Order: sequence, then structure tokens, then C-alpha cells
Amino acid sequence: MAGKPTPNKATDPAKQTAKEQILEVLSTKASTKQLVHRNVLASFARLKGLLAEVAAELNALVCDIDRHVVVEFIDRGEFESEIRFSGDALVFQVHTNAFALPSQHELRKSPWAKKDPLATYFGMIHVYNFLSDSFRFNRLNDGGYLMGRILINKHGHSFAEGPGKMALPFSEEAITQETLKCWIENAMLQAMAFDLTAAPMKGMQEVSVSEFLDMSGQLKQRTAKKLGFQANSEGSPIV
Repeated sequence: MAGKPTPNKATDPAKQTAKEQILEVLSTKASTKQLVHRNVLASFARLKGLLAEVAAELNALVCDIDRHVVVEFIDRGEFESEIRFSGDALVFQVHTNAFALPSQHELRKSPWAKKDPLATYFGMIHVYNFLSDSFRFNRLNDGGYLMGRILINKHGHSFAEGPGKMALPFSEEAITQETLKCWIENAMLQAMAFDLTAAPMKGMQEVSVSEFLDMSGQLKQRTAKKLGFQANSEGSPIV
């Protein structure tokens, strides 16, 4: 008569020492998060190259129409890049951490997620919309908006969240140059679709000399456009 199978010490926490449990986590979860981060950085490097190409191409074309309209790319370092156009600034930013999908997320129900739970850790590239003058004149009180984000896992599988065409379905294929470029162009269109609107005068009529001098000297009026996308407390999108 065959005896009961002996638990594998390497996978049974009850049979492991604290050091062995730590090593288990470091060699699985921590290793996965590092791989996710490397994948996100590689995709972001490609996105930065495309941002520079898109800015140069559009700037050359629009300058033939109106030399006062400028499209410019600004490299902010390894984790951040910016493109400015038509009074708008889009800032693309890598989050340096990897995140597990929320337990109730639809993708958790997918066969690949059940087969490999570590594949549900994703890194993120966010895109924020600001007014370009907010940076140009150092208006620190101005508001910006999260427009969307691309999420990438250890296999390079990805999806994007955001309003309208900023959302992309989950794909088990590596993200392509065409997809990244389309996402950039859709973000630019989304930003330009929302115009800056004047705040109501009611409640703004009274201003002290100190406030006026501060606004006049530093242009610190809080200015923002209203967009229809933000993240909730769990980091999931609200559209």
C-alpha cells in the first residue's frame, strides 16, 4: 500500500525555516518584480524614441503652416519624458514599482493568470496632461490629470487603461512600435479635445494686494482643464 506523499520542503512553508521562506520569496516574487521593471523600462525607452520622432515630424509639418505653433520633445531622464504642443503638455512617466492586479480584476479570471499568478504583476507607464504654461511659468498650483496608463507584465504582455481610445485590450503579444505610436497620438488628440475654460467670476472678485502681486509676479493662478479620467484609491481607473 502506497504511503501518503511527502510534502516538498521547498514549497511547503510549514517545513521551511524563516531564511528558506525569505529566499523563496526573493527568488520568485521579488525576481518577478525586477523582471517586470526591466520590461517596463525597455518599453519606455522605445516610447521615448517615438515621442522624439512624433514631435520632430509634427513640428516640421506645422511650421510650414504656422511658425508660431511648436511641437517639442523634452527628455526628463530615465523615467520621464514630455511632449508639448498647442498649449498642452503630456508627461509620460514610469512608476518604479510593480503592482499586483486587484483580486477582483477581470484578468485574474483568465487561464494564464490562474496558471501563473506571478504573471499578474504589472509595471506602469502613466501619461499626465498639463498646460504647457504651467511648467513654462512655474505655476505650481496648476492642476494636471492622469489620462491613461499602460501596464506590462514579466512576459511583456500588456493592456492600457483610460477613456476612449486610450484603453487597449490585454494582449499576449509583445507591445509594438505601432501600438505605442498610436497610443501617443491618441493621447495628443484626447488632450486637445478638452479646451481650457474660464472659471466663473463669482467668488473671485475680491483679491488682496498681496495676492495680486503674487499672481502678477509669478502667475500662480490655479489653472486646469477638466478631463474624464482619474484613478481611484486602489489605482484602478474611473472613466
